[in-house]
Amino acid sequence: MSSHSNKKKNKPGPIFGPLVFNVYKPEGMTSTDVVRHFKHHLPKGFGKIGHFGTLDPFADGVLLIAIGQAPRFNNYIHEKYPKTYKARGILGIESPTGDLTGDGGENKEVACPEFSDETLSEIIQSFLGEYEQSPPAFSATKHKGKPLYEWAREGVIIEKPPVLRNIVHIELLSREGLEVEFLVTASSGTYIRVLFEDIAKKLGTHGALKNLERVSIGPAISSNALKSADWPKRDEDFDIKKIGCPVDDFLNYAKIELSLVMATKFFNGLTMHQDLVDEYYWVYYEGQLLGLGQVEGNVLRSRVGFGIQPVEKN
Repeated sequence: MSSHSNKKKNKPGPIFGPLVFNVYKPEGMTSTDVVRHFKHHLPKGFGKIGHFGTLDPFADGVLLIAIGQAPRFNNYIHEKYPKTYKARGILGIESPTGDLTGDGGENKEVACPEFSDETLSEIIQSFLGEYEQSPPAFSATKHKGKPLYEWAREGVIIEKPPVLRNIVHIELLSREGLEVEFLVTASSGTYIRVLFEDIAKKLGTHGALKNLERVSIGPAISSNALKSADWPKRDEDFDIKKIGCPVDDFLNYAKIELSLVMATKFFNGLTMHQDLVDEYYWVYYEGQLLGLGQVEGNVLRSRVGFGIQPVEKN
């Protein structure tokens, strides 16, 4: 056996995972802060760690933390599950960042025309469906490998071309004077700060968010999220398997069991015939998850393999 084979054989995989944690990010923390906490306090052996979608520091709510091989499914999470937010903003305020933090400079009051709840609701509803949105200057979107907010803090405002987003649901919840609360479900990558500013512009003014809560990402909802008091702490018991959700349960694709011959083909990256509807499928051999496959035109191919070689059991 070659030294390369020995190295591959002797290298252990993650003990835990692939798992997803539904975590409640508190206001004032960055998404990276939350990941860093879990990285330093989870029991050893979890493999890689990451999150599925940044949440602004001033916002709170659902942040999905992934360990083991789960971080590899970032794009699949974004593609499959829209995100729901409850936002509260104030009209008649112009903010460089689109919120009230003041991190990007001075916020200033501007004129706001009189309007009715009906007019505001109609404007909000006009954003339902496909919607082109440009990333804000103060965002984690990158330009030449550096986040836009770093360019902006250096006095360089980068204007990125608009990207097509999808507003699945949006509604006005309440209004008190110029303070507006609304609920929105949108495709991944949608900036709610920019959405509110665009709503304000249609009304003939500016607007900035006061509060923002991410209520859900797919099956993960804020009421069931892991609050900071219950986050893992080093040298204290934390039941990873009980608290984390297996990625093949979180991403609810259909599941298929393969024979040893077909499972071996899947492991080796070979295609095979399967009379199934075109879709993604979790692939198993004798109950063990091998990875994610995709059927197109009755042909199954591996999309994400875990490198687990199927072995015939006695």
